[in-house]
Amino acid sequence: MSLSEAAVATRARRAYEAGRLRAATFAALPLLPLVALASSCCAAPAQVIATGGALVAAVIALRWRGEQFGAGVTPGLLAGLVPLSVPVAGRIGLPLCGLAGCDLSPAICAFGGLAGGVLLGFLAPPPRAGRLTPFVVACLVAGMTGAVGCLIYGLIGPVVMAGGLLVGALPLVAVRRA
Repeated sequence: MSLSEAAVATRARRAYEAGRLRAATFAALPLLPLVALASSCCAAPAQVIATGGALVAAVIALRWRGEQFGAGVTPGLLAGLVPLSVPVAGRIGLPLCGLAGCDLSPAICAFGGLAGGVLLGFLAPPPRAGRLTPFVVACLVAGMTGAVGCLIYGLIGPVVMAGGLLVGALPLVAVRRA
């Protein structure tokens, strides 16, 4: 029994999309150990796991969608790894703080956000008229990635980290856009 051209085209499209989804899922897998590490350092791991799950789902969806949406994922992840790793390293490396909290937590998240913002300013696709999507995606992915680490210190961590991202990225983005 021969298939019609429409049936062959439908099968091909379905296989193509399934392959893209598999590739996007495979690209997001390295985030899982980072989320697990961050949640193991946290007194309330449910928030970290929920944010990490949302990050993994967003990365898969954005990479699967591709084009302008996929273009901002890698710069966002790279920039967000800094504010994710600095609080985790601070929690592991500063045993005086323990799981109960630390007076340095806002400063740790702010420093991580500032460093991540500088990296975001260099790596993110510059915002251009008609091509804001990659820049916005990079900023959102960086914020979500950093929030996974900064939630270790409670809700103040991501707020301070977002301020650091903004302060670090804005001057560089303004210069690159000009």
